[in-house]
Amino acid sequence: MKKKHYFHSIILVIFFVSLFCATTSFAGVLKIKTQTTVQTTGDQLHITVTLTNEGSAIAYNLQVHLELMGETLDSKLKPQLNPAGSGTFVFEKRAEEIKSGRYPLTVAVDFHDANQYPFSALSGMTFSIGPDVNSDLAVIGKNIAMDNGGELSLNIKNMGAGEKKILTSLVLPKELSTPTPQISFLLGPRSRKDLDFEILNFSALPGADYPVFCYFEYDLENIHHTAVCTAVIKIIEKENLFRQYRWLWMGFAGALILVLLTLIIKSRIKTKG
Repeated sequence: MKKKHYFHSIILVIFFVSLFCATTSFAGVLKIKTQTTVQTTGDQLHITVTLTNEGSAIAYNLQVHLELMGETLDSKLKPQLNPAGSGTFVFEKRAEEIKSGRYPLTVAVDFHDANQYPFSALSGMTFSIGPDVNSDLAVIGKNIAMDNGGELSLNIKNMGAGEKKILTSLVLPKELSTPTPQISFLLGPRSRKDLDFEILNFSALPGADYPVFCYFEYDLENIHHTAVCTAVIKIIEKENLFRQYRWLWMGFAGALILVLLTLIIKSRIKTKG
């Protein structure tokens, strides 16, 4: 039996302004698109990841990392990927003695810009082993905009008639972090729950959009189930105090000018008198 699962995602768009060196400067857009295919043949997984550079800048030192079934698979390094260029990475993994069901697969890409500043990008999907199954969970994530930190909110609904013990795993790019990447909880039948994850900015630059992925896994009747939720974290520039209170400062400056003009006029009147 052979199965194919397709997943398309534009995983990172980075706008960065001119970065000045001693003799050169550079500006451009990095935009990496991934396409991942999983083929299941017996107890063997064949995974193909294709990267396409849809930006205007060259991406350097690209490496793909797969996270699945508690294991990390790393590709060889690709020196560079030119605009409009693509590269393919192939992985294989044994899946023997794994119970039937649907499992998560995370694809992480590491790369650099022309100034050797590191970036990472993420995409997430699920694939099945044995007969395909659907999850009884409905999950929704809210996009957020943040500078140094923020809170990612997720809503989970159990659409089934039985209680579920759920393991929630939040997957972030290297530029972001969270103190609680995994949360385990019981969710009763026909009930809902809200989860909040604290997100910290480690090295993400303003202007970047980062898709993040959260997996919800549970076992039912010896079958593994997985639902996946996607949200986007946009990195914004932190507003300085002057810009934040600019109307207050302008009002203060106007009042000060008015006071000074009044004092000058009174001084001239006294002088003439």
